[in-house]
Amino acid sequence: MNDSQINQLLQDLVRLPSVNPAGDPGTTAANTGEAQVAAYVAEFLRKLGLDVATPAVAPERPNVIGKFVSRGSRRRIALAPHTDTVSVIGMTVAPFAAEIRDGKLYGRGACDTKGSLAAFLAALANLTRDKSFREGAVDVDLCALMGEEAGNDGARALADSGYTADLVIAGEPTDCRVVYAHKGALWLRITTPGRTAHGSTPQDGDSAIAKMAGVVTDLLGDYARQLGNATVNVGLIRGGSATNIVPNHCEIHVDRRLVPGETIEQVVADLRRRLAPFAVTIEPISQACPPLHTDPAHPLVQQLAAACAHPQPLTTATWFCDAAIFATRGIPAVAFGPGFTAQAHQPDEYVELAQVHRAARITEQFLRQAAA
Repeated sequence: MNDSQINQLLQDLVRLPSVNPAGDPGTTAANTGEAQVAAYVAEFLRKLGLDVATPAVAPERPNVIGKFVSRGSRRRIALAPHTDTVSVIGMTVAPFAAEIRDGKLYGRGACDTKGSLAAFLAALANLTRDKSFREGAVDVDLCALMGEEAGNDGARALADSGYTADLVIAGEPTDCRVVYAHKGALWLRITTPGRTAHGSTPQDGDSAIAKMAGVVTDLLGDYARQLGNATVNVGLIRGGSATNIVPNHCEIHVDRRLVPGETIEQVVADLRRRLAPFAVTIEPISQACPPLHTDPAHPLVQQLAAACAHPQPLTTATWFCDAAIFATRGIPAVAFGPGFTAQAHQPDEYVELAQVHRAARITEQFLRQAAA
């Protein structure tokens, strides 16, 4: 595929809404879930002659797994972008118009991460038409995964099925560099109990909000300062029922980012001990994503880094992605793709088309080398 064909492919993908339904998607139900884009990707892969499966992870929310098998078949590499996007609330550009202006394509998911999906599909289209590649030694799976933005559900379903590969490349906006380590994410609901009383006699009650004030002060103060490169954020708070009633309940939602070496179990146990004086209840909001650390000296990681032709092709990230789900199963995994994290999730989300073209060329070059 040439650059103009890649542009059209990306426009097609962005124009197929696939907003993750978790939380408030900011759009109609018809625009949520990954079914539309999954059907498009599946048909694209079938036309390339791949064996395609679309296992449902949730109703109307399938993964798409397309398998290319080489004649030599000595190793397997998975290209694994996700197909869901975040909410469209607050967007300042038309979320599904895929307008191109000044070398940029605008729309929800353009950067995170349909740009990666387009680049991977384009590279695969070029390679599968090449007889020398078909006779090479690398099998390629295109794994378009649902549900990354809220729980990594698609990656978990594939990994739990016993899937194996020599390398998984999660499609993410990395400036066409190779992310071999990233933070994990643990989302928790912390609640404090209280006792209701009339607002004019607060001494007769026990304010859950007052207790939570102490929790928040500790989390964002002493606790945060002790974390080093790990981080904590309180992203939501709810409590009380009326201005003139002492609140008997308060809750916060906490985003605790983990660094390699930390475990989810250790972090939760530490928080339970630390916050015990406030009589809190701690429970997960969604499945946690562990941190990622894949050996950057791994031969395939080194090959991908070399194909990037970047002064510093290996890097780390503060965000989490599907790569960690596979790495915890013992499968080497990294993240790679076009675009910059600063554009992901933004009200005017866009991706530079030159980055998408570059990512397609890098992917194609890497797979050719892996096939040799």
